[in-house]
Amino acid sequence: MASCHPRQTSVGVRALSNPTSTQGAPHGTPDACREFIGEMLAMACIQAELGVTYADIRDDAGLEYNVRRLVAYTRAALGTLNDLRTTKEQRS
Repeated sequence: MASCHPRQTSVGVRALSNPTSTQGAPHGTPDACREFIGEMLAMACIQAELGVTYADIRDDAGLEYNVRRLVAYTRAALGTLNDLRTTKEQRS
C-alpha cells in the first residue's frame, strides 16, 4: 500500500499552502508536470487521511475543511495532467 507522506523530490519535500495558486505551478517540461502532479497527489492523500480522522472523532468542521483541501489538491493535479497531455500531443 502506498504511503501518504510527501515524497522526496530533487528539491526536497514541498507542500503548497494554496494548491489553486499558479505560483509554483510547473512550466516547461513534462517531468516538471509529473513532479507537480506527484506532489499534489501526496498532499491529497494526507488530506484524505486527516479527513478520516476527523470523521472518526465526529469533528464536522475539520472534516469539511479536509474534504475541501482534498478536492483542491485533486483539481490542481487534474489540471496539470491535462496540461501534460496537451504538451505531449503538441510535441508529437
